[in-house]
Amino acid sequence: MRLSSFSLWFLAFIIGSVSARFSDFESFKNTFNLQEHLGSLSIYHEPHFTGLSSAFPESCEIRQVHVLQRHGSRNPASDDGGSSAKSLVQMQEKLTNGSLPINYTKPDNPFQFIKSWVPVIELRNADKLSSSGRVELFKLGREVFTRYNMLFDADVYEINTAAQGRVVESAEWYSYGMFGNEIANKTKFVYLAEDETPGANSLSNYNSCPVYSDNNIDYKQVEEAHSIWENIFLVPIRNRLNPYFSNYNLTNDDVRSFFYLCAYELTLKDESGFCSLFTPSEIINFEYDYDLEFSLWGGPSSKWANVLGGPYIHNLAKSLRSVYNESNYQKTFFAFTHDGQILPIEAALGFFPDITPEHPLPLTYNPYTYSLKTSSFVPFAGNLITELFQCQDQKYYVRHLVNQQVFPLTDCGYGPSNSSDGMCELSAYLNSPVRSNSTYNGTDTFNAACQANPTNVTIVNLLSGK
Repeated sequence: MRLSSFSLWFLAFIIGSVSARFSDFESFKNTFNLQEHLGSLSIYHEPHFTGLSSAFPESCEIRQVHVLQRHGSRNPASDDGGSSAKSLVQMQEKLTNGSLPINYTKPDNPFQFIKSWVPVIELRNADKLSSSGRVELFKLGREVFTRYNMLFDADVYEINTAAQGRVVESAEWYSYGMFGNEIANKTKFVYLAEDETPGANSLSNYNSCPVYSDNNIDYKQVEEAHSIWENIFLVPIRNRLNPYFSNYNLTNDDVRSFFYLCAYELTLKDESGFCSLFTPSEIINFEYDYDLEFSLWGGPSSKWANVLGGPYIHNLAKSLRSVYNESNYQKTFFAFTHDGQILPIEAALGFFPDITPEHPLPLTYNPYTYSLKTSSFVPFAGNLITELFQCQDQKYYVRHLVNQQVFPLTDCGYGPSNSSDGMCELSAYLNSPVRSNSTYNGTDTFNAACQANPTNVTIVNLLSGK
């Protein structure tokens, strides 16, 4: 992907605009920011963990970094679900043609904005990155290159990516942020098709695990959870908004569409009148609907989390161990994928110990205080970065960053500070019962449970296209 001089000028202009947009929200830092509570449709932001510093420890040197990156902000998808472009375009048409009859004579009708509203969701843009999504990935690539510049000593860097368009484009913009006009000479793209052909991997869709995808494992539980929870949290909203329509009773699907229009309009134009329809507690309950889905669908409430996340963790562990035996080990690793592939990996790493198949998230109430917040772990452009340090004691230590915030590892001791610093000595990290099955047997477990195909990938050089 080569950008023209006009594209570069436009990119600089957009970055300035987006930076200004984000700065506007700084004044609301101590208040509820609904943009950070929209599940996996949330804007990119740092999660609220324990506030540990993400600076490199003073007594340590960075030796290796692994980046697992979600694609950037996007338009609605082209599938048939309630959040699809097709469904939301239909809702836009209902609102503009009057088939959803708003009673504008009703005092304080919160739908008054529809009179001058201009819909922005279009079928032709389904699945595509938004302009802000492109900027997000470019900026993240630039920040990673700046932070870990001392590790960039290779001639060419392998960029592993799920082969869906928006993921590939995200990887390209990220790489452009790292290498600029040298992207074609500096990168080798490895594409993993989102079907059964790539074999054991954690980047392509669940289709790479035929047993899981062909048998719709977890699907029934997810649909049941949605049905139960949405009948609890959507009905009061429906009843509250019904009086603002003439001779029409809103459905749960209608109210869900309003939530999705709020989220996607924020992505596409930075503001939305639909967001003003909801209270903070209603937004939190919408967020919980996402958390239920992701916990059950290959997440910590599923028995398949360790299987689906295993191949990535196994390869991560092999790369971390390489520093013991190789003088010329690989120092940087890049992988691009979807939200639904990152969360099983984080579950298999032990990030959500309070949620298990035996103790899943409840379906009839929102407990509020639980670990898996999709808004925090996999917002648009969300990422998991694994850092490997060598410290003054000559030992190696591992640390995870979630969206550039230190994740507080608690199952494998401490770093050289002997305090809760989010670090673990490498051998303790790899051998912790929380993840040792994945670090040693992740790929074999995946192959056996999934009846996976042999590994098959496509490698492309951006300069030659081959």
